[in-house]
Parts: sequence; structure tokens; C-alpha cells
Amino acid sequence: MSIDLTSMIYTAEQVRVGEQEAAVACDVSMAQLMQRAAQACLGAIQAQQPVPASLLIVCGPGNNGGDGWVLARLAQHAGYKVQVAATAPRSNLAVLAAQAWRDQGGLVLELESLSAGHFQGVDVVVDAMFGNGLSRDLTAPFIDVVELINRHEDDCWILSIDVPTGLDSDTGVAKPTAVQANCTVTMIALKVGLVTGEAVDYCGDIVLADLGISRAFFRTPPTLRVIQRNLVSEHLQRRRNSSHKGNYGHVLIVGGGAGMSGAALLAGRAALRCGAGKVSIACHRDSQLAIATAQPELMVHAVADDLTALLDVATTVVIGPGLGQTAWARTLVEQVAKWQGPVVWDADALNSLAVAPFSKPTESDWLFTPHPGEAARLLGCTTQDVAANRFQALTQICQNFQAYTLLKGAGTLVKSPHQNDAWVCRRGSPALAVGGSGDVLSGVIGALLAQKIPLEQVLAIAAWLHAVAGENAAQRGERGTLPSDLMAELRALVNPHQLLATGA
Repeated sequence: MSIDLTSMIYTAEQVRVGEQEAAVACDVSMAQLMQRAAQACLGAIQAQQPVPASLLIVCGPGNNGGDGWVLARLAQHAGYKVQVAATAPRSNLAVLAAQAWRDQGGLVLELESLSAGHFQGVDVVVDAMFGNGLSRDLTAPFIDVVELINRHEDDCWILSIDVPTGLDSDTGVAKPTAVQANCTVTMIALKVGLVTGEAVDYCGDIVLADLGISRAFFRTPPTLRVIQRNLVSEHLQRRRNSSHKGNYGHVLIVGGGAGMSGAALLAGRAALRCGAGKVSIACHRDSQLAIATAQPELMVHAVADDLTALLDVATTVVIGPGLGQTAWARTLVEQVAKWQGPVVWDADALNSLAVAPFSKPTESDWLFTPHPGEAARLLGCTTQDVAANRFQALTQICQNFQAYTLLKGAGTLVKSPHQNDAWVCRRGSPALAVGGSGDVLSGVIGALLAQKIPLEQVLAIAAWLHAVAGENAAQRGERGTLPSDLMAELRALVNPHQLLATGA
């Protein structure tokens, strides 16, 4: 059975250990792996810039620099004009690779001497300073070189080997800056720090080079799995012709405080468009008319302080869109927290839990959808702390609240409290960076829960649907795309069998 190498994501330590074990299992030496890595990078350059383009290869002290030294030799043999700027090699393989470059007459510029003048006439800059495993902040001269490379991003095509220098390969955080690559050729496996957080601003196109040892390496269970289209189509099959609304659940959305009717309306519309059989809104009396008038298919109830009758008929509850943090909102949170069923906690409902947490009922399943600010409040830390290690924050929320959790942001992360691995969504668009997008997502989740999508997959499927709907809605431009523009896209995506039938 073939393996989709791009669907599995690993930590730096997993790659470091697994690479060595896989190389032994495949009877491949580390020197051969370095040769293969350099050859993969040369292939990426050849696809972008034909001979006789001018290359500037910047090498660090370790094996990442060794990859750069080997690439310099291969590129020169292929007909490219090659310059090398480097610091003294320290690893055994890097020392040998550097000597091989010098033996063929290659010249070397000291890294500290690199200046803007050396970039004149250069077509391709290759960053081979630090790869997998960098966790400390960059220091001179490397931080200066990174900034120098980035100042020429408009003039040169920049390729990073394995991981852009300065980017933490486990967290995706720049320390404190990183090379802004047009392309990253990463070795063996995709790393966590390439697919979430700030990484999307630094990696450019990511090319995976498995170096011929994947059959042995990928026996290692991944830390993250990439959410893919087939997960959606697997769980959203064609409906039976005898279906009725009772087959597809009743979503109750609790929110729409005074002056915030729009958030509950967006969540309700998303739940309808994603296939919920019935959708009710429990809102403040000041919001009832606006919501009911805007979407007649919604059953809209003004509630003062009692949700009992609505909770009794609900299949699943979404609480938070436009809820606010008033005494009225707190009363509703207290009631939902005692309800024994699946509850999606979003927005101010999460903020309310952060202030005064409740114990989750045994028969209830809680699903959290925090953005980094809400995650920080749940954990009692800062937004910067969350950004510094998104996967750790995700895991901690799952453990603290025994909640299925979706951490929003570039490279959305999803985790179950009952499993070690997690999901990452590599789809999405900056078009989603607007108020109301999260309300749409909460409605999507509510609809999927009502239709009995398994808990272990529901957040992953919702994240993919929301992200791809955002991409599709932004085809005419990211700026100005509205959350309401996602509704038609969501309707198409939750009917994958019809998309296939029409060739879409």
C-alpha cells in the first residue's frame, strides 16, 4: 500500500531519531542521504531557474551546511555559477563536503564578510545555515545574514534547505526572525513547525524529499495528520431518498445578545447550509426580530433565564456566538454547562468558562473552538505564550477541560482528549481574518454533530470545510470577503457526491 508522505507530520526529535534508524534499515549511509538531499535541492532549482543562473549558497556549521556544500558542487557540475558563503564546518560530514568543494577549486567567502554587494546579479539564494532541530534564538553572524537575505527577497529566488533558518521546527515560531523562503525543500518528513503558526509566512512552497527511506521511516506514528478531502467525503455520503428532518438532528444555538444578533445568525445559517435538520436560536429579546426576519428557516426564541424547554429537544448545542459577558449570558452558560449532550463552546462562552470553570457532566462531550486569545484565557497565560507553542497549548486545553479542541489560526490544530496524535488543517485563506468567521465555524460543527459525525473526526472535518469554503469564497479577492459569502461554498462542499457527479 502506498503512503501519502505529505499527510503525516513529525517533531524534530522524531525525524532526527527516525532518520538514523531508517537509514540503517535501508542500508543507506548518512553521507548518501546528504548527497540525495543536495540532489533534491538541485532539482528544485532546475525547475525554477535554468542554467546558467547565478547561485549564492550560504552554509552553516552543521549537516544543513553540509547539504549546501554538496549542492554547490553538484550545481557547478550542472553548469550553474556558484558562490559559497560559509562559517567553519563542524560536523564530520560538513567538513568532508566543504573539502570536496575546495578540492574542485571552489572559492569560499567568510559568512561574516557577506554584504549586499554579494547579492548583485544573483538569481538564487540557498539558505543552508540551520535545518531541523533549531530551538534557540539566532545570534550573530547568522541573524545578520538572515536579515540580509530577506532584504533581497524581491531580487532573488530563495530556497531553504529542510527548514528556513531561524524557524523553530517544532513550533513554527521565528527566533526572532527567519529566512523568508520562496521554497523549502524539507527532508525525510514534514515537520510540525512547517505547517502551523508563523511558518506560513516563511516557508513558501514546501517540497518533501523522502531521500528514498520512506518505507522504513513512516513506520513511526506521526504527531499530526493532515486533514484531507477524503475524510470529508467518507463521512458525508449521499442521503437516503426517504430522509426527513428528524434524521439530521436539531441544533440549538445560544447567543445573539443585545446588539450582537449577527453572530448567532451566521452560526444558524451555517448550520442550515451544512445539513442540520432543524436549527433553533436562543437569543436576547432585543435580537429576536432581526434574526427571525433575516432567515425564516431558523426557529428564533427570545429567552430570559430558562433554556429547559429548548435543551430538552436539542440534539446538540452551540453556545457563544454573540453571547456577550453579561449576567444574562452567565445564566445561560450555567444551564448549558449542566446539559448532558454534545456542546460546542465558542467565543464569550469560552471566556466565561475561563473566568469560572464548570465540571463537565459525565454524559456530555465538550468541543472548544478558541482563537489564540481565548486559548490564553483558558490557560491563564498570554497570547504570546500560546503562539510560542500552539501544539502544547492545544494539548493542555484538551487535558485541563477534557474537551475536543480546535485551535484557530494559520495551520489550525485539532485534538481529541483521548488520543495522542492530532490533526492539522493546511488549507485556508487570509479572507477568513474577519469578524464572524468563527461564528460560521461553530455553526458548521453544530450541524455535523447533529448529523452524528463521529466525535473523533467532527472538528477535523469542520476545519477543512470552513478553510476550503474560505478559499473558494475568496476567488474574487481576499480583502472584502465576508463570512456570509461562505454559505454557498459550504453547501457545495458538504455534498461531495454531487460535486463529483458534475465534475466540479
